[in-house]
Amino acid sequence: MSERHAAEVEREVNFMFPSLPMVEACRASEFEFFEPMIASGMLTTDQMHHAAKRYLLGKTRSGLPIFWMINDMMVPLDARIGDGWISQKLKAREPLLEAWQVKHCLFGLHLADDALPIGIVEQEATAVMLSELMPEVIWMAYGVTSHLVPELLAPLQGCTVTIYPRTDPLMSNYVFFLDYARLVNRRYDIHLRIDDTLEQHATQEQKQRCIDIVDFVLDLA
Repeated sequence: MSERHAAEVEREVNFMFPSLPMVEACRASEFEFFEPMIASGMLTTDQMHHAAKRYLLGKTRSGLPIFWMINDMMVPLDARIGDGWISQKLKAREPLLEAWQVKHCLFGLHLADDALPIGIVEQEATAVMLSELMPEVIWMAYGVTSHLVPELLAPLQGCTVTIYPRTDPLMSNYVFFLDYARLVNRRYDIHLRIDDTLEQHATQEQKQRCIDIVDFVLDLA
């Protein structure tokens, strides 16, 4: 096999499934979701670039951010693009991947550090911005509630973890996470607590908007 042909085969394999070469190929450093924080003066452009580098963020040709789920062994498992997943796009492109059983992990898991507390939020963009606002915490995101099986937190055994739920008018999200924490704490060696800042301090209007912790900080600016 010629070197050129071998390189083409290697590239085809690397771009069939999520891989580090695929992550590197779409890397970007500027993102629209940062704009409110930068406009308010709470974050700088340099901080956006720093966060994008830490989380290995990418961008599609149409400008959508790519949030890679990279596990604690630095293996990319999937990526969120808008309301979909890169695994869906790859399966649609390659029929041979129909039987591929996609696994997910916490967004930001590759940054796990036993020496620092871990904060978990819903949205990946929220985790990225909080990483610069509160760098004393390793920020991760679960993305969608359907992924929140207890096993998702298994790699965080021995860590101190706080989940920051999005608020809502009926407190249903907060109550869900209280039950989730009890289940996780019974099963794993994790000190998991649920933050109640939004339930204690968000206004009824903010709860109607189902804000998260970054929305709350921006409202205070």
